[in-house]
Amino acid sequence: GKGQGGEGGEEDGGRWKKKAPTKGWSNIFKLIKMVMDRSLAPCIVFSFSKKECEALALQLSKLDLNDEDEKKLVMEVFNNAMDALSDEDRQLPQVEHIQPLLKRGIGIHHSGLLPILKEVIEILFQEGLVKVLFSTETFSMGLNMPARTVIFTQLRKFDGDSNRWLTSGEYIQMSGRAGRRGLDPFGVTILMIDEKVEPEVAKHMTSGKPDVLNSAFHLGFNMILNLLRVEEVDPEYLISRSFYQFQVEKQKPELQKQLAELEVEKNQIHIENEEVLAEYFSIRVQLEKLREEVRQVVTLPEHMLNFLQPGRLIHVKDNGEDFDWAVCLNFHKNTEGTGPEKFSVDVLCWCAESPVSGADKNAPPKPCKGNMKGEMKVVPFDTTCIYGLSKLRVQVPQDLKDREARDGMRAILLKVKKQFPQKPPLMDPVEDMKITDANFKKAMRKVENLEERLVKNPVHETQNPEVLHNYQRFEKKMEVDAAMQDVKKQIKAATKTVLRDDLKARLRILRRLEYTNEDNVIQTKGRVACEVNTADELLLTELIFNGIFNEMSVEQIVALMSCLVNGEKTTAEFVPKEEFTAALRILYDSCKRVTQIAIESKMPLDEEKELSKISPSLMDVTYAWAKGAKFSVICTMTDVFEGSIIRMMRRLEELLRQLAGAARAVGDLALSEKFLSGIVKIKRDIVFAASLYL
Repeated sequence: GKGQGGEGGEEDGGRWKKKAPTKGWSNIFKLIKMVMDRSLAPCIVFSFSKKECEALALQLSKLDLNDEDEKKLVMEVFNNAMDALSDEDRQLPQVEHIQPLLKRGIGIHHSGLLPILKEVIEILFQEGLVKVLFSTETFSMGLNMPARTVIFTQLRKFDGDSNRWLTSGEYIQMSGRAGRRGLDPFGVTILMIDEKVEPEVAKHMTSGKPDVLNSAFHLGFNMILNLLRVEEVDPEYLISRSFYQFQVEKQKPELQKQLAELEVEKNQIHIENEEVLAEYFSIRVQLEKLREEVRQVVTLPEHMLNFLQPGRLIHVKDNGEDFDWAVCLNFHKNTEGTGPEKFSVDVLCWCAESPVSGADKNAPPKPCKGNMKGEMKVVPFDTTCIYGLSKLRVQVPQDLKDREARDGMRAILLKVKKQFPQKPPLMDPVEDMKITDANFKKAMRKVENLEERLVKNPVHETQNPEVLHNYQRFEKKMEVDAAMQDVKKQIKAATKTVLRDDLKARLRILRRLEYTNEDNVIQTKGRVACEVNTADELLLTELIFNGIFNEMSVEQIVALMSCLVNGEKTTAEFVPKEEFTAALRILYDSCKRVTQIAIESKMPLDEEKELSKISPSLMDVTYAWAKGAKFSVICTMTDVFEGSIIRMMRRLEELLRQLAGAARAVGDLALSEKFLSGIVKIKRDIVFAASLYL
């Protein structure tokens, strides 16, 4: 799909691209000054981005919120805490940058900070020496850190999928920090809003129901194997006694009531000549399904890329939005992801004009419909968004930054539409694109046959209002029928033990990979997998048994294992060193093999998603650290926050400890020693500095 994200975008000569948010940065200074003048400190400012927390804090560089005595106390607490670090670690940029802020009573708290700094800031905030704290949402969870005032810099957050409004649970959790029991008569919550908030949205956010407590119980291979080790313990029995099973069974009466209501609704829809309408509906459904199958083959890079020349007219749809016929400009390979090659195509299309202000000004482009104001924009789409490839090509101007040139292309598109009111002449997949696959040709013939049957059906293109009305009612009946089938499936799932199919699939995988035998008795490989739960236990067991670690140095092993515990995304492109390429290839191949066996065993996995869990972006950093590099040096090798590096290293230490136990379980003491040596190499200095709370 087109570029999406919580950061929004901007125009650059008609081209749409992402940009970082700057909302409220100029106003934060005035707001904090007002909070201090009215004695409403301490104050927590919630922001939903680590970088924004730091940028907002720097806006207050001219504010000094502490008196001289408080400054001395801050420096005393800060210096005492930093005594645990070496001289080099005390000179880390993050430590040096945050010290002057804390001195003036301003703090920052997010997961990218060094753990020791987070703890110092928490202590200073509790003691009232930090008056204003810029924090991400995590600060509102669990910690007992109340304030008098809470400020929200925005009411939307990006959840990895969309830029949505806060839920009532999230809002209540964060705003609940305002007001200290026994100290404040009331708490103050300030919302920074620069867009229209509908009354219904505000009502739901501020006084909606708290988040529902749902069971997050799921099966894992480590859990199943550990249960199989114990005699007379059946994994299915454990599932049947879970809160998850209880919740599913509790839904059953409600589902049965829903089914009865749907059945009554369906029986109330009586239609004349239903057989003719049913046949027409069936042909349309089959045709839609087949056309989609054909389109997916046509849009494969090997078939389509040769025809995406500049000026080619293509039909684009994305996320249910129809951008109609547009002009292809060029295509390029997507660098993100590790699965099959993917390509994007830059398209000049007719879009709704972007608002000048408000939240929607940074929203991804939308197609221009009806009487809306529109403009020609260059928008990147996945090639999978192409729904039609025309034989027609038009001349594209050299410079599309010029609005007039883009408007000229709009005039050409309208001319084509006038000349071909239905649709422009299409590329024939077999004749023009030379797709020779036998199954594809068979699907094309089926499409032709169904199209012939569709045209012959009396309902097709009828102008009879009664027939059209009956067909609409029949479609509604089919919708109700589909809803009934869905509810029946849910009732069936609630009747049997939940996760039973998942359990059966996982047991099949364990048998095929020889972790258990036919009687589900645990074997040697199974005993190894029992020891690992920090990362993918099956993948790691396969690596141990194929001997990859025997040829590698301790530092290389540590670097390779960082791929499985690194959850940080980075914008920098990673090119592995030559010494890692062979090991990385084996890692990816092993992951593909395990995933393929899982898919064959009827476990619904996506190979691309599984491969994306391997994240090699911190391999060089981990390798350098294991080789003895200073922390200040490894921080310059990546754009990942220091706190995130430390979190990854601590997970890595836990994983290496588990792998040492796994190697001991099969009697490979030499390999166990290698993993323990890896722990010794990474467990030093600031990365494993003791907590101030202990």
